[in-house]
Parts: sequence; structure tokens; C-alpha cells
Amino acid sequence: MVSVYLSSAPARVCLYGEHQDYLLQKVIPAAINLRLNIISEKTKREYITISSKNLNKSIRIFPSIEKLSNPNDSFKSFMEAGIISLKQNFKDIQIPLISATIKSFIPVASGLSSSAALLVGWISHLAGILELNLKNDEIAELAYDAEHDIMSIPCGKMDQYSSAYGSIISLSCTEPPKLKCLNNPNSGLIIVNSNIPKLTNEVHGSKVYKIKSTVQKTEKLTNLELENIQRDDIGKYAKELSKEELIIIQAIISIKEDTKLAERELQSVKPDLHLLGKLLSSQQDALRDGIRVSLPILDKIVKTGIEEGALGGKLTGAGLGGCAVLLVEENGKCILQRIKERLKLPTWSVEFDGGVYFKIT
Repeated sequence: MVSVYLSSAPARVCLYGEHQDYLLQKVIPAAINLRLNIISEKTKREYITISSKNLNKSIRIFPSIEKLSNPNDSFKSFMEAGIISLKQNFKDIQIPLISATIKSFIPVASGLSSSAALLVGWISHLAGILELNLKNDEIAELAYDAEHDIMSIPCGKMDQYSSAYGSIISLSCTEPPKLKCLNNPNSGLIIVNSNIPKLTNEVHGSKVYKIKSTVQKTEKLTNLELENIQRDDIGKYAKELSKEELIIIQAIISIKEDTKLAERELQSVKPDLHLLGKLLSSQQDALRDGIRVSLPILDKIVKTGIEEGALGGKLTGAGLGGCAVLLVEENGKCILQRIKERLKLPTWSVEFDGGVYFKIT
């Protein structure tokens, strides 16, 4: 009987800590039940075939690959990068010759980490067939290595760790990362897609460079690391920062402090949903006015959601497009319907979900 291999990895929303992971600060992501699935069988061909149902595209990859064959082909680059990452970290492995099919329920370029789910699911798939018995953090690190080092995408580690571990986690993006599982607040989440693809390259280019340079300048002025800089410290050096730098650092610190408060609340037995909602909206304010990665449609989604009964909301992902996430009471079906009717945008009610898994059937 022919073995069929299956791996599945979840999307994620960033609840608290947007634009903090690449600054090596704390983030709170949550895996949700929009998933990417990979099934495969071994073949006798000399190459790997991979078909994407969503992209209506098929590719071939030779297992001897050492570097990306065509960086302009995003889908193929991701799949090649996963293979290269495994080969660089496990020198004696033989990449299995398989025919794989990918089907994803995660909208692309939406701020829900479809790319991280793809790499986490793909690396878990190959590692499972090879019986490498990788732990979740090892899968996350390999996926990060593929995206950051091999594909040269300046991402942090939040997306890969969230997809690998699942549930709600607090992740300190230090080296090595420190992870803590948080309590499910028994709430609902509503995702609304702006239908504007997020401009990851733009955000991860000049925007991230400006944020990092502002943080470095502030650390030098205060003689403190970002982790220890408080709101009150900034006022003493306001004249030595440009207006843009002052707005950025105030927003970064606001997000950092909100994230700490949210972590504390999510460690309690019965988290205060109203406080968690207010902290979400506070982060949206900082992302809109300070980091300046929101858009009028994302602001409208959050505003409409709150008007219809959501406890708070924010954009999720790098920004300048993609989705917004709204926190609602456990049963938010009525809110969901009213939001759909008003905004006429793709809208989902989602649940917190587990992490990546692999099995043989």
C-alpha cells in the first residue's frame, strides 16, 4: 500500500507587538484555523513535483539544488529555500523524491503569514518523511533560515514560531527566542480582508530601516536598550530627535508597553476581554499615527467593527494592506453579519488553533 504523507500548518494573527520582532522585543501572536495543507506520495522520478491548487501552478525541483534557481519566481523560491535550509543543517540527508500538492485556505498577502505557514508546513513535511523528529522550535528556526537567510527577506521570527507552535504565545525575540504559552481568553476573533495586498517589500525596506535607525539613535541618546526605555525617558531628549523620529519612537514604546500589559492579562485565569480589546485598539492608533502603516480602509474596518460591538481591533501583519483582526465576545455571529453587510469585504469568524503537524496515512 502506497503511503500518503500529510502536513498542515496554520495562519496566524499578531495580536500584540506589531513591528517588534525585528527589534528583538516581545510579541503575542495567535495561530488561527485557516490552514495550509500539503499531501504527497513518493515517486520514481529524479525530481520533486509540487502543485499549488491556489496558484494553479506546478513546479519541478531537483534534490541536488544548492541555491535558488529563479529568485523572481516567489512560489518556487519558497519551496527551494525549504529544501536548501534542510540540506545546510543536515548534511547527510537525501531529500525524498515526492509528488506533492498544496492547498491553502490562507489568503495571500493578507498579513496572516501565508508564507510562514508554507515554509513551516513544507519543512515539517520533508522532515517527517525523513524521520528527523524535529521539535517545533527546530522547524521554526529552519523556516526562518529559509525565508530570512536564503531568500533575504528581512523578517523576524514571530510568524514561523506562531505557525509551528500554535495557540497563543508570548515570544521574546532574543537569541535564542524565549517562548511562553498564554491562556485562551475564551473570546472570538473576526478577520476582515481589506482586499488590498500588503506591501511587504515596501514595509520591510525603507520603513523598517527608519524604525531601526530611530531606535538605535534613541538607545544612544538615553544610554538604554529599547527593552528598558520608558515613555518618560523620551521627553528628555525630544529636542535631539526629528519630529518623525519622535513620533516613531513614541509609537514603538507604546506598542511595547501594551504588549507587556496584554501578556500579563493573558496569564490570568480569566482574562479581561474589555482590557484586551482596548489594548488592541491602542496598538492600531500607534500603527496608524506613529508607524504609519495603516490605510483608510483598515481604519474603517476597525472603526466599523467597534461600532458593531467588537471590543477592539487592529491591522495584522506589516501593514499597508492586508487584514484587520477584531476581538469579540465568544459568540460574535451577529457582529460578523453586520460587519459583512456594511463593509462588503471578505470576513471570517476564526478560532485559535494548534500548530503544525505531520502524519502518514
